Amino acid sequence: MERNAGEAANDGLTRRWPVAVSGTVVLLLIVAAYFGFLSRSPRPPAIAISGLDPAVAKLIEVTLWEARANPRSGPVWGKLGSVLMHYEFVKETRLVFDRAEKLSPQEARWPYLHGLLLMTCDAESAIPKLQRAVELTGNRPDMPRLRLAQFLAERGRDAEAEPHFHRLLQVMPEHPLALLGLARLSHHQGRLAESTNFLHRCLSDPHTAKNAHALLATVQRALGNASAAEEAAGKSALLPADRPWPDPYWDEAAIFRMGRKALIEEATSQMDQGRLEEALPLLAKVTREYSADDEAWYLMGWALNQQQQSSDAEQALREHLRRSPQSPKGHAQLAVALLAQQRHAEAIEVLEAGVKLKPTWRELHSNLGYACVQLGRYDRAIQHFRDALHHDPNYVPSYTALADLLMRRGENDEALRLLRQAMEISPSDPRARSLLQRVEQSRQ
Repeated sequence: MERNAGEAANDGLTRRWPVAVSGTVVLLLIVAAYFGFLSRSPRPPAIAISGLDPAVAKLIEVTLWEARANPRSGPVWGKLGSVLMHYEFVKETRLVFDRAEKLSPQEARWPYLHGLLLMTCDAESAIPKLQRAVELTGNRPDMPRLRLAQFLAERGRDAEAEPHFHRLLQVMPEHPLALLGLARLSHHQGRLAESTNFLHRCLSDPHTAKNAHALLATVQRALGNASAAEEAAGKSALLPADRPWPDPYWDEAAIFRMGRKALIEEATSQMDQGRLEEALPLLAKVTREYSADDEAWYLMGWALNQQQQSSDAEQALREHLRRSPQSPKGHAQLAVALLAQQRHAEAIEVLEAGVKLKPTWRELHSNLGYACVQLGRYDRAIQHFRDALHHDPNYVPSYTALADLLMRRGENDEALRLLRQAMEISPSDPRARSLLQRVEQSRQ
């Protein structure tokens, strides 16, 4: 029986329909599988970025997007942790690093950085993270083992720390921080001669010199060697802060420290190490991009004073005081800039304003005494040096400055008493010794 055209058409549609249905089902299954995959994939934590430095907020937002787009990438999650760890999102950073470690179990960076994060908030959890990093790296790079050894020693776990320091010396026999670490352990355990031997091997290294001399002074004092102790302490006081030991994992993460706070911290670190030429460009960047920040202007003025660029320092410090007029340290540093330019009367006005803000600050009184001496105002200078001594009786230059003025007036008895006190505090101070000899000769 013949079928009409309509029936034939319906039959064709019927034959094609299962194919169409099958294609749709497959597509739906793919979409469902995709969204099912996403639902099972870890999602990065929610981060409240409102109120953050705009540069920081943008960085976090971009890195979160990368983690959402690559939910099973260990390096991407590690990068997110490396970003968040700098901005006080401790709980969130821990979750992120945990995920990075699971996704990249053979990568030492993530347990190491995780351990650094935990050192300040959960010390007992930090140790196994650092130990895992050491298992993965051995001694290359050496910083995971060094951090672990130092952290164990700081927590009084000497027996666990000591083998790690010795392992570092096996690879690098004159490893300065391993030597310093062993010197500290020896001192702590009362092995003073052994501690001294370790210290002598790291006194000249810029990564350990300051702390090694400070510890040597303590050890020599315990051995009863007063003069050697004083000499070591004096050298330590004059040395810049020890340079940080190279840490490639931290350096990689540190590139994500940005914004005002990070710039100021980096500049301050450079200044502590005496590297002012590296600090100044950072401070210039802060004052340019965050011009309302009073602290950056102060630090710039301080650094410029240290470099004897007093005119530029004055400009920076006046800007600091314009934004923070009640700053005693701003007044103190501005006075230093003015004194360097021999503008003594102006410096006195600034210092007197500073004293009203912080009357117990010895530096203000000392500089007032100096400025008054330059203008021939000796009575006022004597009073200011007395005030300086009252507020800081251990500052030897105040004794010598006051004794010198008293000797000019013939008040040798009081000058002698002050100089003897100064010598008790610092027996090797050359100015105190010279003045003491003069005043003793005048009494003969």
